[in-house]
Amino acid sequence: MSQHWQVQDVTPITSHDVAGTNLLLGCRNGSIYYTDMQKFPLRMKDNDLLISELFHDVNQHAITALSVYVSPTTSISGNKVELAYGTEHGTVNIIIQHPETVGRGPQLFQTFSVHRCPVKCVHLSDKHLLSVCTEYNHVRTWSLTRFRGMISTQPGPIPKSSFKLLSLEDEDPLNSYRAGNHFGPYGDANDEQQILVQKVVPETDSVYIRLAATGHTVCVIRSCDGSDITSFFVHDCEGSSRLGSPPRRYLFTGHSNGSLQVWDLTTALDLYCKGEKVGEAPGGPSANELLSVLGFCDLSNSRHTTPSVSPSPSLLRNMLQRNTSQGRCNPTYHFNVSNS
Repeated sequence: MSQHWQVQDVTPITSHDVAGTNLLLGCRNGSIYYTDMQKFPLRMKDNDLLISELFHDVNQHAITALSVYVSPTTSISGNKVELAYGTEHGTVNIIIQHPETVGRGPQLFQTFSVHRCPVKCVHLSDKHLLSVCTEYNHVRTWSLTRFRGMISTQPGPIPKSSFKLLSLEDEDPLNSYRAGNHFGPYGDANDEQQILVQKVVPETDSVYIRLAATGHTVCVIRSCDGSDITSFFVHDCEGSSRLGSPPRRYLFTGHSNGSLQVWDLTTALDLYCKGEKVGEAPGGPSANELLSVLGFCDLSNSRHTTPSVSPSPSLLRNMLQRNTSQGRCNPTYHFNVSNS
């Protein structure tokens, strides 16, 4: 059975997002394009995929991050668009188009000039706007007010928090590492408890679960067998409709020894909402916790931008005997993957 794939030369793509069946592409020339992948419109004379331009940045800066918000009751169909994008110069913009403004195309709603480095991630949700730049994963968040489903101008977006999601990794890591260690945010766009996953160094047995809106630490996940966490992903599972149970959120972690561990984050979020203290600092790893993590790394001067893991013998003996801090989750499931 043969399959035909459409290949087309376009402007270099620097970001993308998906809304329903629509694929949105942010390009180096400052333009945002979209096409309906369900209809897959092709031009008859040369069979090229028809891509429409949705918006063009006035400064022609490369679109390095893209996020489109679609409410549960609507769909992106040309008459309602709420989209946030970040540029290579650190600006974050919101463009909107509502049925009241149909015919004029999306309009620039607001611009935020808060980053000094290129924006690598932006996320627009029901109540928050989040942006992350390349400078030590500096995160900025804003609170959004809506009126009848539309972003309100009075008051407009209000700054909510500013924090850093420190991650000491290679300057240009492999694509497989990026795909398996993306910090997020995770959670539905209409969920107030979206989370970020912080992995301080590439070879570590612990990750920090933090609220995307405030940066506060929800819990600390540590490998139950001391193996390094090589990848992770967060997934929301639907609850049983017959029993009326709510959906649950799980963290899946892959490990260097071939095992897979599953962690119940819903319980951790419930405990956090009840006021249970986690760690030494509310906003991510404290200085002592960072020193503890970096204590397993060789910070000698070398050509590599990332510290190489080289624990001393005394630390190696105590690696599996470290005291668990408050807020640690216990694994829900633990699988061993072997070749057979």
